[in-house]
Amino acid sequence: MTPELLYADHTIMQQSDTRRTLSIDNLKNGNVSLIIRNVRVSDDHLYRCNVYSGLREEQTQVSLTVEVLGAQPSITMSSTEGQKTRLECSAEKWNPQPEVTWRDMNGADVTSQSTIKSERDSEGLLRVSSVLPVKEEYNVFSCLVRSKAPKPDWPSELNIYSFSPGVSGWLVVFCVLLVLCLAVTPLLVIQWRRMRETNTRYDSIVGFLPIWFLHKEIEKSQRVTNAEWRRICSSAADVTFDPETAHPRLIVSEDGKEVRHTDTRQRVTDNPKRFDDCAVVLAREGFTSGRHYWEVEVGGKTKWDLGVARESVSRKGEIKLSPRRGYWTVWLRNENEYTAGIGRPLPLPLRVKPQTVGVFLDYDEGQVSFYNAQSRSHLYTFTDSFTEPLYPYFSPCNNDGGKNAAPLVICPLRTH
Repeated sequence: MTPELLYADHTIMQQSDTRRTLSIDNLKNGNVSLIIRNVRVSDDHLYRCNVYSGLREEQTQVSLTVEVLGAQPSITMSSTEGQKTRLECSAEKWNPQPEVTWRDMNGADVTSQSTIKSERDSEGLLRVSSVLPVKEEYNVFSCLVRSKAPKPDWPSELNIYSFSPGVSGWLVVFCVLLVLCLAVTPLLVIQWRRMRETNTRYDSIVGFLPIWFLHKEIEKSQRVTNAEWRRICSSAADVTFDPETAHPRLIVSEDGKEVRHTDTRQRVTDNPKRFDDCAVVLAREGFTSGRHYWEVEVGGKTKWDLGVARESVSRKGEIKLSPRRGYWTVWLRNENEYTAGIGRPLPLPLRVKPQTVGVFLDYDEGQVSFYNAQSRSHLYTFTDSFTEPLYPYFSPCNNDGGKNAAPLVICPLRTH
């Protein structure tokens, strides 16, 4: 077998690739490590190292796996013969082949209905394509692409509305208008004007938009079925506020079920668990598996934050709410501006103001969902992967001169 690199008599005698070399200066210290510059997928091999010195011989082997986190996925929509709608989620420059997960507007996994294929480009990297046939006339689907590598992965998610060919043109126009209200781009403005001028009726919409724009698609509140609601409520958790984590301006009731903001700083001991800048408190209870559901009364408040947080989040100084930083949250501002924190604000256009918000954590499935508990309607779902304990997260926000004085109240468990 021809060696990749041969060093003998104080010089490199053979070298199959100039990117592979040794550190000559470190050889005198016994360091015979192989250095590979500009690593490629083709470098993914099992390497054997043989060292001969006089009558002594040593051998070892190292397996190199080249992992590449590829580009953000994109979704396109097309119609096949018979006017059936197909969604295609594609992503390039991955290695090894990533997992592709499809979910519908209720968070149900519909990946089994899809087909996937992959091909390698000239660099040896994979282009992955997953096709999902759409039967419903109106639905919202998300495509999640993530690495199979056994370490914290970088998920890439896209959300898009799907319209089958039988949908009314007025519905399409309405949804396009909603998108334009959120993120107007010159291209869409031109397309919209052309549509108005020619009075074109859209029979289908083909979406091929950047990741930062697709996240702004409006996710309509959907009423949860009775069976699904019973499943959620069967996971009810007895959650209480943890005073040891509460910001000094927060007052937690003796039973741990109520928290409010006060303009007076409380005399509390500082500890690593306590938030010292933002008006935040976590629950005593942390979760590392299973399903858990709790409800929080928010009626009368003009602003609040709710969700879950990783145990390791920083408690000191300013915090930024995003999944990348360990927070999966939804919040209210200015009495009627609801937002999901996905790394940047994602507006949630709710038609009914929730008086009680339900939070449902499915740790094993990697989902955090929010509901209007009175109307049993779905507000938003995060999809991610969790690797450490998660704690219910609450912020009653500032008192705001008495305008936001109402407390956050953890509701007693009950049957719906």
